Order: sequence, then C-alpha cells, then structure tokens
Amino acid sequence: MLASKSSILKQLAIIFICLVGVVLFIPAPAQAASLKLEINGKKTNYKKVQSTVKYGSKRISSTKYKGLTIKGTKMAPYDDVFKKGLKIKTRYKSSSKEIIMSKNGMKVKMTIGKKNATVNGKKVKLPSAPVKVKYVKKKKTKILVPVKFLCNQFGYNYKTAASIITITDALLVEYDGTIAKSSVVGRFSYNDKVHKLAAMPVIKLENTLYIPAEETFSKIVGIEYNYDAESETLTLKNEATDATVELSPDQDTFMVNEIEEKLDAPMYMVKRKDTNKRVLCIPAKIVAKKLGYSYKWDKAKSVLSIHDLVYFNWKAENVVNSADAANLITEVGAVYNSAADCISFTFKGSDAAIMSQATVVRDDRVITVTIPASSKYCLDQFSFTKFVNTLEKFEVVEDGAGNVLFHITGINPSDFAYGVADGVLTLNIMNKLIGQYSIKIMKPSGITITDVTNEDLYNSKKFKIFIRGNHVDFFTKNPIIINNDAITDVSTSLGSDGNTVISVTTSKLQGYKIFDQADSFVVTVGNPKSIYKNIVVLDAGHGGHDSGATHNGTKEKDLNHKILYTLMKNYFSSNAPDTKVYWTRTTDTFITLANRAAFANKVGADIFISLHMNSASSASANGTEVYYSVNNNASSFSGIKSSTIATLFKNNLVSGLGTKSRGVKTAGYYVIKHNTVPAVLIELGFISGSSDYSKLTNASFQQKAAQIIYDSINQIFTSYPTGR
Repeated sequence: MLASKSSILKQLAIIFICLVGVVLFIPAPAQAASLKLEINGKKTNYKKVQSTVKYGSKRISSTKYKGLTIKGTKMAPYDDVFKKGLKIKTRYKSSSKEIIMSKNGMKVKMTIGKKNATVNGKKVKLPSAPVKVKYVKKKKTKILVPVKFLCNQFGYNYKTAASIITITDALLVEYDGTIAKSSVVGRFSYNDKVHKLAAMPVIKLENTLYIPAEETFSKIVGIEYNYDAESETLTLKNEATDATVELSPDQDTFMVNEIEEKLDAPMYMVKRKDTNKRVLCIPAKIVAKKLGYSYKWDKAKSVLSIHDLVYFNWKAENVVNSADAANLITEVGAVYNSAADCISFTFKGSDAAIMSQATVVRDDRVITVTIPASSKYCLDQFSFTKFVNTLEKFEVVEDGAGNVLFHITGINPSDFAYGVADGVLTLNIMNKLIGQYSIKIMKPSGITITDVTNEDLYNSKKFKIFIRGNHVDFFTKNPIIINNDAITDVSTSLGSDGNTVISVTTSKLQGYKIFDQADSFVVTVGNPKSIYKNIVVLDAGHGGHDSGATHNGTKEKDLNHKILYTLMKNYFSSNAPDTKVYWTRTTDTFITLANRAAFANKVGADIFISLHMNSASSASANGTEVYYSVNNNASSFSGIKSSTIATLFKNNLVSGLGTKSRGVKTAGYYVIKHNTVPAVLIELGFISGSSDYSKLTNASFQQKAAQIIYDSINQIFTSYPTGR
C-alpha cells in the first residue's frame, strides 16, 4: 500500500531536522592558541611557534618572553639572550631607537624598524629589522633582534630544530682581510699526548684544518723552526726525515726540499678577535705529511693527531771494510708503523751471511739483538730516548768479543717479530705482550724466529710452520700445546729438505700470526678479521682452460699470475703480518667469476684487486686503465670507495711504470660489480699493443709492477685505516 503524498513530506521534514541537529552538535576543531601582541604599535594575534633559546644546554631565553618568527626570521629579546645570556656588551638609545652591541672587537649597530645596520662601521643589510613587541597580556614590551645574524657576527654557532634555537661557542678570527668564525675548536696531539693549544686552537678555515705553526711544530714537536718576519717566510725542518718545508702567506705554492709544489690551502696570519693576538697558522694535513708525520683528525673528540713516522735514521759515511771487521753495521733506523701500531727497527750490515746469524731475545722489559762473528758498529750515535708509549730507550754496546749488541728497553714487556733478508735485520716491537695464545711451540736449542717460516693453505683449512733442522724427536719430548677449539689437528713431520714441518688443521678458515717469546714461539689463531689489521684479496684474472687474451704465444693468464702471485707472495710471507693477502688462485686453475667475487666475503676482505691484461684489434692501443663499478662504490672503512682505490692505482701505475694513462673507468665486470667490498679491476696494459707487449713481457717491468701494487696496498691502509 502506498503512503499519501502529505505523509511522505512530513517524514522527510522530520529526517531533515534530525540531520541539522546532528550537524549543529558536531564539535568545532580546536583553534591554535594565539598570543596577543603589538608589533611596532600594530596589534596582531601571533599563532606561530615560539622559540626557546639555549646556550649550549642552558636556557637563556625567558620562559615568559620567548623568541618569535617574524617575516620568516627567528627573533629573540636582545636583553635576555644577548645581554644577559651571552654577556655581550649592549646599549639601547631610546631617543634614536638604536641597539649597539660589542664583543671581541666586533661592533654591531641596529635601529628599530630598519633593515640597514653597520658592522664595525660597514653597512650591512639585516634579514629582518629589529622590532618593538608588546606582550599585551603581560603588559611588557621587548625589543627583538635577528638571532642567526648576530650569532654570525659575534662568532657563535647557530642551530635550530623545531622550537629550540641552540647557540654554541665558535671562534671569531680575521685573516686575509676576512672576518670569519671557525666551527672547529680542537686540540693537538703529538705522539699520543694531547695538548690544549694556548695561542690558537685547531681551527677550520675554508674547509681546511689549521694549526698554530710555532706552538705545534716548534714548542711541542721540537723540530727546527724559523720565521723571517721581513720576507714573511716560514721554514720547518725535520732532521729525522730530512724534510724541509718553506711557506709564505697567501701563496698557492710552497717549497718541499727546494722543489715547488701546489698548496691548495695557503698559510695565513690569523688574528683572534677575542684576544686580538696574531698567530701564524698553517694547513695541518699537507704540512705534517710533507714533514714525514702521520695525520689523523678525530671529529668526535675534536683532536688533530700527528705521530713520528721516523724516530731516527742513522747512516755511517765513508766506511771502508777492513780485515779486522768482517761485518760492518752501517745503518740503523727506527720508524713508527701506524697501521700496525708498532715500532720497527732496521739494522743493515755489510755481510749478509753474518747478519742471518743474528739472535733476538727478551729478558723482562729488555729485548737484545746480538750480531755475532766479528761485527763492528760504525755509527756515531749510540742511544735514543725520545720514544713514546712502548719504549724507553735504545742503546748500542760492543762487548769486546766481536759482537754488537742492541738493547731495546720497553716500558712494559712487549712481544716482537723479526727477520733477516739481504743483510738487513728488521725487528718489530709490538705495543703489548700477548698473554693468550692458540698454539705454544717450545724452542729447540739454537733456534730463533729467523729459522721459522710459514705457508698458508687456506683453501684446505690448513697452515704449515717450517723450522730449520730436524727437531721431530724434540717435539716428541716437548709436545706442542693447543689452546683453541678451532684447531682440529697438529702434527709434526720431517720435510724432504731436512727441516721440521708443523702442520695445523682447523675446522674453518682461520688467520694466524707467529710471535717470538723467550723460550717458545706462540701462535694466535682466529677469524681473519680478529687477527689481521688489513685483508686483501688478489685476483689473477683467467686461469686453467681460460687463457684470456693471447699474443705471440704469450697468455694473459700467465702474466696475471706471475705478477700478482709469483712476484708478490714473498712480500706477504711474514710470520706476523699486519696486512694479509688471500689469492683467488695460486696455480693455473680455472675459478668462476662468482666464486672469485664471493671469496672476498669468505675471508673477510677489506679490498679486492683483480689484475688483467687488455687486448685490441689494433696494435696502436696501449696504456693502463683501472675499472670500478658504480654498483659497488659505497663508502667503506675511513670513507674509502672503489673509485678512490681505482684512482690511486691508476696514478701510481702510470707514473711508476711510464705507461700511457687511459684513465679510471666504470664497468659492470662481475668480480667488481658483485663484490661485497671496495673492488677494482686493473688492465695493466695491452698484450696486443705495439709498445705495451715488450713491457708486459719484460721481467724487470713485471717486478716493478708487483712492487707498485704492493706499495699501493700499503698506501691505501696507511691513508685509510680499517680501524681494527
């Protein structure tokens, strides 16, 4: 049955009234709290964020009269923030409506309602004019000024986040006619001792860190310092490294050992605005490195550190070998190895056979090197005491029986490792004594660390230790001690050459180091990254059935293998290396590209280097090029990237080998694109090239290439430490 027309209209009217009622009872959205103000006499309701101003962690703005944002500029009451909070001398002239502020030789004059102002008499434009603001409810009038602008003028750092303005100390300086503030105010560390600089802290000018020349290098470091005020020339000389640097203010070049070099950041005479003292400041990094020091900036601690890389380098002059001295000690040096955190000594003798008989023993804190068989110390220097941290002194004694003894006294007992090659004994003094070990091997009579070598068979999860002579019976009576669950087997046998072989098998790939103790050799074993400071994978391209490019019967795979493995393996054969190398192949074996790339992750590598030889249809193609992948170029340890490594190798190989530079290039080669660490692929030269072929097949060129690659690896880890 259908309803009547009047009934329907009546029902619709009731529904409409109900809906209107619902709408009327919907609560209105909350309105933002407003602040009633009079700005320069004009009333307004302020609805923007009010700012709290802090000086460091301390609030210096009033809780009642916070900062306001006016025409896009953060403003705050000058009396609360600048006069009381920052202790800036401030005066207000009501007759002229001028606010005058002064501190550290800076004077700022502003006028209410005007953007024109002066800084030390020079006209400037303000981001927003000072304003008179009456807080109506509190019946109080304040003069607000632009906060960021004034922070910049008086040498403060300014930072804003949400409703907080944070002001922190900086240093206002004047140099080269420019007034600027340094966001860096740091300390200076020399040989691990931190100094708070009095004349001028470490400061940052134009993105370069500067240090006061006289206070750092003359008073703290103690090298030869001379500043000629008339010619405005500074001369610094480090006798230990025989390096001299000469600088003049505002110049883009400087002299290094009388050779002119480019200087991106010049020397400046800098005036501190807080003390009005003028201080000669030099760019820290380039000067320190040219003088032969290590350099490091710790941003978190604001400490700039340099360290002696050379303690001394003594050489005898005009030495004539005489019949009464079969072995002459003609050179002794001591350097600091920052990557390994050890002090390394070298002793050079004229008779390699006698030097190989040297012994090194430790008695508590004293390590003694004995050079036997009628040796003579031919140097004028006999002692050195300017070590830090690890050692107290170095001294030489000739015992009257034809032996030369070097006594090295440590602050505490320290472990050491040494070896002799070509008449040079190298001794590394570690910065600590290793109290824990994985393997302990008692020393047979007359055996020293120079009689010990090793071979890493990492693909088989094994390594071998070789000891000169037959000591199988000795180790039967003096069992080798094992103190590591990852070691599954240790066996002793006699090798075919008559020397003793100690074979160690582990449950997984492990790193190891062999150290010399008074009565034994101890071996630390563990995850490679816990053992070595630096880990490199060297990948000799191609192998097995994959010959790579060929020319005149020469195969690319053989050149890659010879340079990268045969000629380089001895560089990394130390008993206790800081840089460990793993090779993707050590023989003429085919390895898939996927396995090569994955190998870096397997051994915990820091960098991956693949070596190849190029080829082209035309013999005119010659030169060196280095590739990296844009898909694998993220920052790694110390900020290094694949592109950084590629540039370094290209520069070093081209300049060292004299090959044509074909530049640094990008490509999607599998071993660099799909790697887990910074990776590069070196195309050393063209095997098909008219000039490259004779170079690539030349033995001395190959040896030099191996040396440059080795030196470049060391350069990478010195400039970009892994932090382990």
